[in-house]
Amino acid sequence: MNNIEIINKNYAEAVGGIKEQWLTALNTKWYEYIVGLPTYLQITYLVVVLHNQVLNGGFHQYFVNGYGQFAPETINALNIIGASKKSDLLKQALKIVNAENKSDKDFRQVLLNKEITQLFSNDDLVDILDTLDTLYYANENENVEILLGIYLLS
Repeated sequence: MNNIEIINKNYAEAVGGIKEQWLTALNTKWYEYIVGLPTYLQITYLVVVLHNQVLNGGFHQYFVNGYGQFAPETINALNIIGASKKSDLLKQALKIVNAENKSDKDFRQVLLNKEITQLFSNDDLVDILDTLDTLYYANENENVEILLGIYLLS
C-alpha cells in the first residue's frame, strides 16, 4: 500500500462513525468522537482535515468550518508526525483566532456558536491568516502526505 492508499483507508475508518447531525449541532459529540478514536485514526483525521482545509480555503476556512475546535489536538498530531513547522503555523493561527486566550473548552463553544466577531462577522482575520496560509504552502520540506504515511506505516 502506498502513502495515499494507507491515508485514505485510515481516514475512511476515522470518519465512518461520524453522524451528519453532529457537524451542525451545537454539541460536543463530534469532538468527543474524534478525541475518542484510536491515536493513529485521530492523527489521520486531524492532519488530513487541516491540510485539506488550508489547501482549499486557508486557516480562515479551517476555523469557520468548525474544524478549529480540534486545533490543540492537531498541533500535537502534526508534531507527532514530524511536521513541527506546520504545527507552529497552526499554533500562530489559533492564537490569532483565540485572541482572548479562552480555555480549549470555552474556545470550542464560541467557535461552534460563531461568536468570534473578527472571524465570522467582519472578516478582520482573513488577511492575517492568509499570510500563514502562504507560509504553509511554501513549506515543502514538510509534506504531510509523506510524513503521515511514514507514521501510519511504522
